[in-house]
Amino acid sequence: MTVRSHRADDVVDEVGVWLAGEFAGRLPASEIDRVVRVTRLDLEGSIAPEELGEMLHRLGRARLQRLLLCAPAAKVRIPQAR
Repeated sequence: MTVRSHRADDVVDEVGVWLAGEFAGRLPASEIDRVVRVTRLDLEGSIAPEELGEMLHRLGRARLQRLLLCAPAAKVRIPQAR
């Protein structure tokens, strides 16, 4: 693992935590994680590495918001906490 790839993984994890906090209770954590990981793959090679954090957050957030708009409330089920 290179320093660059390790840093990218840290950025992906950080953005995932940030977006999970924002969308908790509205989307399952697994769906948020999936969107963040797919978005990172979409951005790979298309942007400067130092811009990954900001672009991943912006695009991931937009995609999660779009999911909320497109999915009926009954389809997105959040398990009850005990």
